[in-house]
Amino acid sequence: MRSTPLDLLTFLEAHVGGGAGPREPALGAALTEVTRPVLRRGLHHTHTHTLTWFQHPTPYGPVLFHAGATLGQQAFLGFRPQTGLVVAATATRRVHRGTRSWRRRTDC
Repeated sequence: MRSTPLDLLTFLEAHVGGGAGPREPALGAALTEVTRPVLRRGLHHTHTHTLTWFQHPTPYGPVLFHAGATLGQQAFLGFRPQTGLVVAATATRRVHRGTRSWRRRTDC
């Protein structure tokens, strides 16, 4: 991952309208577009996907989030548009070359 925690929070603040100064209309339109539901799945179609986020309903409004991992890094981003609450979490984990999982990932 090539982002700092501050980069991730800045990105999330743009989604909830926070941050320094007003945002450009084109940016606002793009951020709105990537939070628009495009796919519903699961029991009773309660699992919603947008272009870039997973969306789950809560009693307090929808929560949008995305998580991912690569060898050695993990990240989670989430936000609640109605309240402006944002969460960014990053973690690193040490991978030992002698472990079975390391060998499986690097043997080609």
